[in-house]
Amino acid sequence: WKAFLVGVCKIVAISATVAGGYRGGFIFPFFAAGAAFGRALTSIIPGIPVQLACLCFAAGINVSITRTSLASSIILCYLSGEQQAMPGVLAASLVSLFATSYMPFIKTQIVRSDLDSSLFYMKGQDKHITDSYRNLDEALNKA
Repeated sequence: WKAFLVGVCKIVAISATVAGGYRGGFIFPFFAAGAAFGRALTSIIPGIPVQLACLCFAAGINVSITRTSLASSIILCYLSGEQQAMPGVLAASLVSLFATSYMPFIKTQIVRSDLDSSLFYMKGQDKHITDSYRNLDEALNKA
């Protein structure tokens, strides 16, 4: 349970620093919190490989905030030396991406319009995709 407590404390610390406007990143702290939650899960379900659980939780938490499923998976797997875990980590990233696609956690975060197109694409509605990309271009030009 110590690992779970570490993960919760890390999330609270990250929340305080982001809400307070302090400088610094939050990607690697989210990786650390995810690894702590993964370690806690392996103490509850011992059959799960520790490396896989830690990487999947780290990817899931990071992707829910940053919306970067492929990059998070690649960074985590290669930095940890666990390239063979890529399919599981990528699956966890994609589940997190689609489960949290309409929940902006950071007020300056821009909603990804390409997710809207991929989630709700229906044959014959190409105009919807074009409008989504046009909205994305307009949002990026304003920034």
